[in-house]
Amino acid sequence: MGKKLLVINSFGPMASTLLSGLAEKMGFSNTPLRKLGLNQYLMGEYALDCGYMEGRLKSTLTEHAKPAMRGGVSVLDRDNQKPRSLVDIEKVRAQLHDHIEAHDVQDLYFKCRKLYLDAVTYKEVRSNPDWQIEMTVDIHRFHHKALFDAYQTHFDDVKMIHLHRPFDSWINSLASQAFVHPDLKQRMMFFPHMRYADYALYEDAVAAMPGLHIQFDEMFDTPIEKLAQNIADFADVPAPTCNLREDIYDMYGKAVPFEKAFTRFDDHQVFLKPKSRAYMQALTDKKSIHKIPHNISAWLVYLKDMFLYHSKCLTKYAS
Repeated sequence: MGKKLLVINSFGPMASTLLSGLAEKMGFSNTPLRKLGLNQYLMGEYALDCGYMEGRLKSTLTEHAKPAMRGGVSVLDRDNQKPRSLVDIEKVRAQLHDHIEAHDVQDLYFKCRKLYLDAVTYKEVRSNPDWQIEMTVDIHRFHHKALFDAYQTHFDDVKMIHLHRPFDSWINSLASQAFVHPDLKQRMMFFPHMRYADYALYEDAVAAMPGLHIQFDEMFDTPIEKLAQNIADFADVPAPTCNLREDIYDMYGKAVPFEKAFTRFDDHQVFLKPKSRAYMQALTDKKSIHKIPHNISAWLVYLKDMFLYHSKCLTKYAS
């Protein structure tokens, strides 16, 4: 069926890793190799022979060859596991070069993806190396129409899925990542109004791009068989033949069973208090979260919840 590219657009915690794990059941190659600069290549910001993609491949392989805690359904899930490596870089070291011979962007991209697949040790790779998943987090940083056209021009067969998540749920999950950051300065430098500005840019960008739009709640409320069929129909690939409810899902290098993977986690964890989430949502509805004094008050609400979270953690640890 030739080369296929499934582009999953998201920004922040929108369950893109979960969707990638499901797409793997349809034959797409799902690996934790990301941020290859593909959008920059497509927009002419990087030359084909500049070496950036090859450099990212090498650095990712080097990082993933070291034992570390990775993947899972949340930052808490990630941090409660044993360190492990994902690849054996020695399997492909002889093939790693500063410049990979490629006649176009598609060729370079698929060759880099194939090299990573050849080094994978954390799972048995059964997917089609000519069917790849590109997970973007910066689609809103580019001129959306020009970028969409570039994908169509440079790839034989490309489909785009755009993910969405309600702001109050999204900001709670994003705040959870800041709450558990080991650096106090990083925990404090979380400004809800700035996060919302990027969130709004993303939503505006993908709203203007063709593709399949999937809401966060759909991935958990829609029967898995129907969700998989919808994606397969859109991507023009066969639907999965495995028992999706008995299978496991690769979520950034960690195998997660169906029940755990397709259960909302962050929404049931109290990071930002319900009143805090409602307050921030109300500010965005009124389009005032970026205005003084509302931007400051939103930050103070975040700080209050963050310090309460850590005080409870310390109390629990002390007891």
